[in-house]
Amino acid sequence: MSNQRLILTHGCSLSNLPLFVAVGEGIFADEGLEVEAPYFDDITSTSELLASGAADLGTAAFIQPLIDSALANPPVLVGGSGLMGVSVLSASSIADISSLRGRTVGTFRGDPMEVLLHDALATAGLGMSDVQVRYYDVIEDAVDAWSSGDLDAVTLAEPHATRLRRRGARVLSDGTELWGDPFPDTVLVASANFLRERPDDVRAAVRAMLRAEALINADPVRALRHARVHYPGFDIDELAAAAIHQPPRIDIRTLATTVLARWDSLVSLGLVPPTAPLPSGAMAFDLLQVELNTPDSAVPPDLQRVTRRLP
Repeated sequence: MSNQRLILTHGCSLSNLPLFVAVGEGIFADEGLEVEAPYFDDITSTSELLASGAADLGTAAFIQPLIDSALANPPVLVGGSGLMGVSVLSASSIADISSLRGRTVGTFRGDPMEVLLHDALATAGLGMSDVQVRYYDVIEDAVDAWSSGDLDAVTLAEPHATRLRRRGARVLSDGTELWGDPFPDTVLVASANFLRERPDDVRAAVRAMLRAEALINADPVRALRHARVHYPGFDIDELAAAAIHQPPRIDIRTLATTVLARWDSLVSLGLVPPTAPLPSGAMAFDLLQVELNTPDSAVPPDLQRVTRRLP
């Protein structure tokens, strides 16, 4: 067991649920990892913790390993966490993406929600300069701006997207028509140094996330109780409705091309240098592969159910 207490980075959407469950149910501890997952409401917290070295392990936006690939100690994608669940939402009077021309749209810099807006606009022959973009760091600030009528459209992830849909917002894009169904939203990452120096701890984290996925699938309500602290003001029923749109998935090996296919959009958004090559070391699924191929006799019963179900 590691003597060092690990700060786990994580995002603000329900695609982080496996991490919340693995912490809350003591699964990380059971796997020999002493961890804590602080409350965050700032979209930039994850990337800042990873870049500063304050966190070496956790969940992050699926584009983060691409954006940060040139860092001296970049995050490496080692597994999945949650799928989809990001949307471009508009007032009910706005019929489609093309109707956003000249409108005010709120989003989050360097997040899949920004990439989704970029790609959705592109399908309508529009660019980011064709709308008035307002960037936010804190989700509640964007929701408040929407509620006050300051935004014509906004990009949000679950559970906030479901709340706005229930209040009459129109879904202009949920990403599936652009990126496929499914696509990853949040992924498990480890810093390159941590992955190289402590592969057993990374493998333990992968195993914990797989066990958390099994628990979520077996008992969603129990699992969501561990998420409530991260979503003040949301009750279990509301979280359960939102979680349907953002299911867990740790084995995302078949979605690697979906991740890499966002590179041109990141270049267009100025999130990576235009001359930078597509990073070859942004993903490393070898530990996930080893874990999924572990004989059942050596795997806890909850993890056995997951490995049998996955292809």
